[in-house]
Amino acid sequence: MRRRGFLALIPALGFGMAMAASPAHRSQPSVQTAFGPFTLKVEIEGVTQGVFQSVEGLASESEVVSGEEYGAPAWIPGPSQGSRLILRRPYDPTLSGLWRWRQSVIDGDAQKRDGHIFVFDAGGKLVAHWVFRKGWPSRWEVPKLEAGVPNAAEEVVEIVHQGLSLESQ
Repeated sequence: MRRRGFLALIPALGFGMAMAASPAHRSQPSVQTAFGPFTLKVEIEGVTQGVFQSVEGLASESEVVSGEEYGAPAWIPGPSQGSRLILRRPYDPTLSGLWRWRQSVIDGDAQKRDGHIFVFDAGGKLVAHWVFRKGWPSRWEVPKLEAGVPNAAEEVVEIVHQGLSLESQ
């Protein structure tokens, strides 16, 4: 993991501190995939929450129901639903914005927020932009902290939302 470079750029990032929209994302750590290296950046209500190792749950599904089309029995699309988003990154206790958002849910004030997931290629070009609507963190976790083991801890945040869309480029 190349966590140190990112942390040197952003010593403290939370809902109160926005990272300026600049070419700085080009020097962020990237995730190598079969298609090449990508950088995954997450924003909530316009505030950058950081760079993540992975984002799971970019999915949409429609219930299949029995119906009628042109007077004949047919399978037709029913209500659509999205899956939960699962964000993963190396744990850094100075990046507490997502934990504070989760704390608002625990305190009984679930603040539903819109968010963005940006995918940049190795050259820093935006290649995909996902938007989720009215999301809130249903789970926040650092499954294991180990003293003396650098970069061992991982932060996992699960976000429930009411809609997901892929924005055109």
